Amino acid sequence: MSFLTRANGLIDDSVEVPLETTPIRLRSNPGGTNTIGTIFLIINATLGAGLLNFPLAFDQSGGVASAIIVQLIFLVFIVAALVALANASDITKTSSMPDTLSGLWGPKALLICGICVTIYSFGCCLTFIIVIGDQFERVLATYYGMDYCHNWFLSRTFITSIMCTVFILPLSFFKRLDLLSYVSSIGCVTILYVVWVIIYESISDPNYPKPTQEWPEGVNQAFQIIPLICFAYQSHMTSIPTYACMKDRNIWKFTWCAIISMAVCFLCYTIVGIFGYNSFGMGHVPSDILQGYSDKSVSLAIAIIAIAVKNFTTYPIVLFCGRNSLLGLFHADVEHNATIRAAVTLLWFILSLVIAIVVSDISPVINLMGTLSAAFIFVFPGLCLLQSVLVKDPPLYLNKNRFLIFAAIVMTALGGFVCGLVFVQSAEVFFNVPTEKKHVTVLRIGFGSSLCV
Repeated sequence: MSFLTRANGLIDDSVEVPLETTPIRLRSNPGGTNTIGTIFLIINATLGAGLLNFPLAFDQSGGVASAIIVQLIFLVFIVAALVALANASDITKTSSMPDTLSGLWGPKALLICGICVTIYSFGCCLTFIIVIGDQFERVLATYYGMDYCHNWFLSRTFITSIMCTVFILPLSFFKRLDLLSYVSSIGCVTILYVVWVIIYESISDPNYPKPTQEWPEGVNQAFQIIPLICFAYQSHMTSIPTYACMKDRNIWKFTWCAIISMAVCFLCYTIVGIFGYNSFGMGHVPSDILQGYSDKSVSLAIAIIAIAVKNFTTYPIVLFCGRNSLLGLFHADVEHNATIRAAVTLLWFILSLVIAIVVSDISPVINLMGTLSAAFIFVFPGLCLLQSVLVKDPPLYLNKNRFLIFAAIVMTALGGFVCGLVFVQSAEVFFNVPTEKKHVTVLRIGFGSSLCV
């Protein structure tokens, strides 16, 4: 019996924890993704709607300098968490976050993590569809006029349903994540185009740059960007499936993929934040930066559509993780039972589409679920790192492992703090609690408010 099952009841006696001193490497996957494909998957899962909120985050967190510094500090933990999850999946020989937590902490961890991943994935899928509807509605209102509201074939419901059915549903039935790496490259290109448009729109303004704030008035103001960072850099839920589908499942290659991917995301977020903030000035930045530009240029219209296309490519990745977690809760064999996988996929898609169309505004609920972002980035990886080190070196003979234990405790504690911060700020919005301070919270923008109303 291992040290972990004997000492202090850290895990259940029924849990079989591998005792190897080095991570177990799974066999290479000849049909898997190469390094470039892995980078595309990580970037596509990370970059999203949060990109459009960064200028406002720069404004409300006290300026460019503080926002960049806080991002860089958190990026260290974010990359470390990605590597910790991949290493833990090597030890447990698993391919999803719930299974990895279960292999290290027992069946209860599978239940808790599986529920969290399923709920968060479904919430993300809802927001993707709502954002898609918002983008097409804005283009129609700009180029067709408000008369589009009176044509059923141009209505938000019809356009959203058709577009999602044609472009999302066919991509959602894949049983392997690596097959979506080609689609992810399209999502990455669309985001780069959006970044270029924001730069172009900003420098084309004769009044650019506007007056901005360089440093925050206090530490509390600088912390306001933390919830958005957690949402914007949240790719940890998909990190283990992404690592599992690599052609050569190697922890060092994945580490470099994670570093490069997060560096690209940091550059995109920072560039958009700087140019968007300087374009509108302190206190005048819109929640969605593209909505702040009022011209009818073709390039801006394409950028708006590009955001919809980006959500087309990200929805299947998130559905993949949520579907596997849901089926894992019921111990269903998703790998070999195509009928169950197809039925759950179809039900998931229809349910998310109907809710996104019927419910006018789900942002308060999504804000509350945003607490899970911090759990995926800090808490779960911290727990995985803690148990992984204890599996390899129970007495903690090596100084390196003692440092890793300390890092795991810090990561988990930081995650608990951020979870509490996001939950409190989100609850203020959900229950309409008046507050004097402005907060940048996860997805605090007007999702689903139709222009026809």
